[in-house]
Amino acid sequence: MAENKKVKIKVCGYEFIITSEESEEYVRNVGEKVNSHISKLINFSGSMSTTMASIFTAMEFGDDAAKAKRTADNLRQQLQDFLEAATIAKSEAAELRRREHTLQQEVNDLKKKLAIIENRQGIK
Repeated sequence: MAENKKVKIKVCGYEFIITSEESEEYVRNVGEKVNSHISKLINFSGSMSTTMASIFTAMEFGDDAAKAKRTADNLRQQLQDFLEAATIAKSEAAELRRREHTLQQEVNDLKKKLAIIENRQGIK
């Protein structure tokens, strides 16, 4: 298990100490992204409070995370479906190889019988 690290970040003038298993660089990048997004909202709308901008930012990031999770779940399901199809195809291929081997044995047996019959009848 990774060790928790404490990272100090600043968002909208407030300092936070974040405890995370992620790298310091990762935590700082997330903090900068949050700070940047909130600041853009505040600057875009001269009357938006930090609280309102924070809520809008949380809603947008939450929406992005939910969509990413849905996409990941969909990709996992597709991968599972592909793996199941591959397993079935592999099984079918093995069965076809067994059937081919059986048929080849039958052909060889029939060739031997034909050769015996041709020898008895003097046909060459």
